[in-house]
Amino acid sequence: RKSALKTLLQRLLKHPKKLGVSFRFWDFLLILVIVVSGIFLVQFLGRENLDVISSRELLRLTSTPHIRNEAPDAAVRGRPLKGPEILRDSELLEAAKYKVYTGIYVANNFSLDLEVPSFSSKGYLWMRWGKPFQDYLEKRGLAVSDVIGLENDINPETSLITPLRDVREFDDGTFGQGMLYTGDFYIDNLDLRRFPFNSVSLPVVLEVDDPVGDLTYKSLRLIPDLRDSGIGQYSDLFGWLTRGWSFGEFRHHFASGLGASAVDEEYSQLIFDVSYQRSSWSAFWTLIQPLVVVMASIVLITRVLTEFRVEIPIAVLLTLIFLQDGYRSELPNLPYLSFLDSVYAIAYLLSIVSFALVLYLESLKRRASLERNERRDLILGRIHFYEQSWPPISLLVMVLLSAASWLLI
Repeated sequence: RKSALKTLLQRLLKHPKKLGVSFRFWDFLLILVIVVSGIFLVQFLGRENLDVISSRELLRLTSTPHIRNEAPDAAVRGRPLKGPEILRDSELLEAAKYKVYTGIYVANNFSLDLEVPSFSSKGYLWMRWGKPFQDYLEKRGLAVSDVIGLENDINPETSLITPLRDVREFDDGTFGQGMLYTGDFYIDNLDLRRFPFNSVSLPVVLEVDDPVGDLTYKSLRLIPDLRDSGIGQYSDLFGWLTRGWSFGEFRHHFASGLGASAVDEEYSQLIFDVSYQRSSWSAFWTLIQPLVVVMASIVLITRVLTEFRVEIPIAVLLTLIFLQDGYRSELPNLPYLSFLDSVYAIAYLLSIVSFALVLYLESLKRRASLERNERRDLILGRIHFYEQSWPPISLLVMVLLSAASWLLI
């Protein structure tokens, strides 16, 4: 095989036209290097292990009444109960020793940072409970905020639950307290595959903090106050459209006994979730429109008749790099490609092909200047075909591949 390959290369060097090829040896070698590099790249990427270690924790929606977010693309949290599970959970709710009715009113969401990802929020909490739970707190010298806290806060120094007044006893024998919460919160369910036309859900999570193990899911339930909970007039996130909110209780199953039990523990959890979506109109004009303008010079590259046509693809490639770096700076490192990443990958591919096409056309023009009569007319006809066909073909390829990227998300 080595001898045959050596003979073939020698014949290409000496008599390329006798083999029916019109390219020179170095062109053949360049194509061979590109193909081999592509094979090695595919082999390298193909060996990547996409299996990740996932948590054994589970989040299940409970049988208590909840408000579902009806906004399109809203984050779905927890698996719903089905069939006998609903009846079983209702029996557990009825048998629970302590019940705390809790409401959340989000006054303001702000400082969204997708790179972390996190956001800041402040608002109001109120809780109402019966005499048995009040006796439990008094016996241990605890406040309700010592038992029920913010679960997804990322900075304990700035995340606070501040009582607005002392615990009050109502005429029906229940106890209650109003509080103010402030803090920085982690966004756990962020999906940026459709960026820049994506939505984001900002959760405030309350959960029982029980290091002893006597306030598990079977003992204490957090029941959402659906009537008075909601969002305030300052809850709109600047630059985003408010689409909806949800509020409900979830059954949080830990894959651990947390040092207090020989079995996995479960606790009641409340999630108040506000959904926001980017304006499609704004996203197009700020992120897509500059790319369209830049790619127009590539689509129409064969119609440019100046002597600087070769330099245009290089300038476009540099511009694409700067444009992509601009929007990537606000995103975290993603384990997948967003829609805009896919569009830029298509743009890079078309720019490289355009550059190669321009070089090929320049080579054909130099060859045409050395030929005469019919041979020259044949080469000029080929040049004219490429110059006329490339703009619609490249535009069609970019539109089809972009549409396919969107549909495959």
